Amino acid sequence: MNKQIYNEKLLNNDIRILELNKSICEQLKSNEIDTVGKLCNNTRKELRKLNFLQNDIQLIVTKLQLQGLDIKGNDY
Repeated sequence: MNKQIYNEKLLNNDIRILELNKSICEQLKSNEIDTVGKLCNNTRKELRKLNFLQNDIQLIVTKLQLQGLDIKGNDY
């Protein structure tokens, strides 16, 4: 399977596939972020506005990067 097809399928998966802790998953879902794709469409600033702590945001970013993805606006 090529990388683009893999990423498209991954974006449609539930956020649980990232193996984040339960409290982060619950907080994401309470803000209607239930798929990896919806999560990737948020910036660090938007996640902070949803009351995520900096270390939670870093964990989210790390888990996404392990899958070859990233949050919006995370330029290096």
